[in-house]
Amino acid sequence: MLSKLSDRTLLFGGAVLCIIAAWCTIGYHHPDEHFQIWEFANHKLGHIPASDLPWEFPAQMRPGLQPFLAYSTVVTARALGIDNPFVQVFLTRLLCAAAALLVYWKWTVWLERDLKSSQTARWMRIGLLFFWLMPYLNARFSSENTAAISFFGGLLLLLQQLEDQKNRFSWQVVAAGFLLCLSFFFRYQIAFAGIGLGAWLLFQNRPGLLQWIALMAGALLALGVGFATDFWLYGEWVCAPYNYFFSNIMEGKAANFGVSPFWWYLTEMPIALLPPLSFALLILCTLGVWEKPRHVLTWCVVPFALAHSMVAHKEVRFLFPMVLPFFFLATVGWEVFKEKFEVKNWMRKVFRFCLWLNAIVLIFRILIPAKEMAAYARFLWNWGEQHPDSTVHFVKKEPRKYFPMNMPFYEHPGQGQRSWYTDPNFKNDTSSLRSGDLMFFTEIISPQPSPPPGFSFTLVYAYYPNWVLLNNVNDWQSRTRIWAVYRLDEVMK
Repeated sequence: MLSKLSDRTLLFGGAVLCIIAAWCTIGYHHPDEHFQIWEFANHKLGHIPASDLPWEFPAQMRPGLQPFLAYSTVVTARALGIDNPFVQVFLTRLLCAAAALLVYWKWTVWLERDLKSSQTARWMRIGLLFFWLMPYLNARFSSENTAAISFFGGLLLLLQQLEDQKNRFSWQVVAAGFLLCLSFFFRYQIAFAGIGLGAWLLFQNRPGLLQWIALMAGALLALGVGFATDFWLYGEWVCAPYNYFFSNIMEGKAANFGVSPFWWYLTEMPIALLPPLSFALLILCTLGVWEKPRHVLTWCVVPFALAHSMVAHKEVRFLFPMVLPFFFLATVGWEVFKEKFEVKNWMRKVFRFCLWLNAIVLIFRILIPAKEMAAYARFLWNWGEQHPDSTVHFVKKEPRKYFPMNMPFYEHPGQGQRSWYTDPNFKNDTSSLRSGDLMFFTEIISPQPSPPPGFSFTLVYAYYPNWVLLNNVNDWQSRTRIWAVYRLDEVMK
């Protein structure tokens, strides 16, 4: 059915999914998406000291471009009367989704010339729009997504200008150079794809001198923006890319987060991306690389994947910036497969099953928070708006600086936070309790915890409903944050 829909309908459907994902997938896919961006911006806004930031801040190794964009979003939103941090972050996710859709859609139009039929081009668009992970990824204000948008946006501009084969200085090429270089200041590792692109330009396309000058002019402008935002973030001129390389590679700090063998992506990516469809896509992508060895996207994705395979610390998200060449090459591989092999009836049945499975997982992925912790943070923010000067008592066993919430950016400024200990060795100040305050529990207590003397409990928020908690298959609850928030109500004597 999808293959019979018009391109306009496909784009509209993809846009709707991205909007839903931008609104619902609060939180972060990986902690770097929050703590290296929004908390850095939070510090520049004057809300938290530098001592509360991760170790990367004193090491001066993270780019300042995205924190600057986050900071600018907050300042602009507040000027418009939008103080809710969840709405502020939603606006950035919405802009990312719109930019990703624009860039990828224009690429599918451009790439149609490299495919043998409009029908296979349609399936490439379907993959980029409706693969279960795509709306979620498109809406992320993460370094992986912003770098991909900037890099492939610039690359498409460059290819469009190089096509006329005229050696002239063009402002479109300047813009292309600017976007390509700017992508480096979103995520340094995109340089691996940039190296492949540079090699393709030298050995395959060979632009003229004036085109190289225009490209370098744009790159120099981006270098100025990148280092200027680094200066804004750290308060002094630094070379953050070198600091990143020295800390993570020379000192091996990245390896402290885990080391994997060279072939790790070959075994883990298919599992992480929903088998059996992911296995088929990986095989087809390999066929596509074999069929299109001279294509610019092949020259970008191959060195990118090889370089990440050689780095000791590996994560699935590191390859997310290459979703565009992945789906294009998989589509090419499908055309090769159809030419050389007969598509059996059982293959069609498996494919239909994969489509239904993809649709089910897609719905869940765009409707649930990216991090369940953010759902509790949103509840506390909304409670603070509705109950000014309220206090949240975080119930815990022993003193810890941040427990259980460690996202200062989302804390309501008018909401007090105190500790309440279950260990009798730590005395609690019962005189501080007031009717209407909240107690935030981070342990499963059945049937429910006992309230302090003189008070009763009313459950006001729990992310997981009771009917879900009745099922503990494979002891999943021991590995999950299952928290509950109760309101204190004073008992009348």
